[in-house]
Amino acid sequence: MVFTSNKSGGYGGYDLYYSKLKNNLWTTPVNFGPTINTEYDEYRPITMYDNNYENDLMIFSSNRPGGKGGFDLYYVGIPKIIN
Repeated sequence: MVFTSNKSGGYGGYDLYYSKLKNNLWTTPVNFGPTINTEYDEYRPITMYDNNYENDLMIFSSNRPGGKGGFDLYYVGIPKIIN
């Protein structure tokens, strides 16, 4: 599961996290880190999985500086979350 949270311990604003389902329990959420998360808000993650590629794809919106204004779309390759 990939989700947005403003829980403490993040990089500021809302950050993107993931958790895996193991033995019918969700693992402790993992922050995607400073390569993806900023002191601004990262929202609305969409992930795409394809076993034909080494990485998966995540598209998300952010109000970080350098965009066209408001919440811009960004995409990034992420490690496989689902095996």
